[in-house]
Amino acid sequence: MVKIRIEIGYLEGVEDPEASTLFHNLGILGYDSVENMKIYKIYQLDISSDNEHALEIARDVASKILINPVINSYTVKVVEEIS
Repeated sequence: MVKIRIEIGYLEGVEDPEASTLFHNLGILGYDSVENMKIYKIYQLDISSDNEHALEIARDVASKILINPVINSYTVKVVEEIS
């Protein structure tokens, strides 16, 4: 079994409304040294397969179900191999 992590964010140039709101509120609260903020969604999948096949499955799930390719980017990586 393999633990896979999928991180999903917005593509460069696409506004993240939640991050923009939080960034604005940080400024109001006096956290002026924060220069930028991004928010990522993280999914963890436990897949009973070898690393390569598990990564293939995770990429397939991400691209077909979890993201909108017009606005999102994603990364997939093995977090842990479980015996």
